[in-house]
Amino acid sequence: MACEWHSAPLGELISYIGKGVAPKYINDGLDATMVLGQKCVRNQSLQYEQARFHNSAEKAVNPDKEVRKGDILINATGVGSAGRVAQVMADPSRQCITDGHVITLRAKDINPFYLGYFVKSKQKTIELMAEGSTGQTEMNRQRLQSEIIVTFPESKDLQKRIAEYGLAIDKKITVNNQLNDYLLAV
Repeated sequence: MACEWHSAPLGELISYIGKGVAPKYINDGLDATMVLGQKCVRNQSLQYEQARFHNSAEKAVNPDKEVRKGDILINATGVGSAGRVAQVMADPSRQCITDGHVITLRAKDINPFYLGYFVKSKQKTIELMAEGSTGQTEMNRQRLQSEIIVTFPESKDLQKRIAEYGLAIDKKITVNNQLNDYLLAV
């Protein structure tokens, strides 16, 4: 039995789209919340070691802004940075938010990891959606939601299997990169 495939604008497949907060930066500490900024979204993965910290005791954070497993993060501003995509593949080790230069997408009615791999496959197109003057480009969220057309199988099981295949490839890439780093250090 063949599985039906559907197409829908990205905006119909997300329950949340929003930019992060304007953090009150501090050194890491007891009341510190991890902040993912543009430097953290690189090479279609998250670089947590580039994160900074927000004083959540001084400025509370709306729970909707907290980063969750499955969230898709897109850099929102800057030439050469706007449009870079990554996905949160596991729950962060501590409370985590994004700053105002990162857009968060949260999937609905579709496997979040399938959607994440699909959106990552459209990174070049998304990068071209940045608008504005030199150095001050900004992602247009309306265009992102309406112009990125997602193609997906109706079967949730098939969505999951496709996402698991992508995850297996990502894990192999990570191991190969670690091996390459080791060999270069020797």
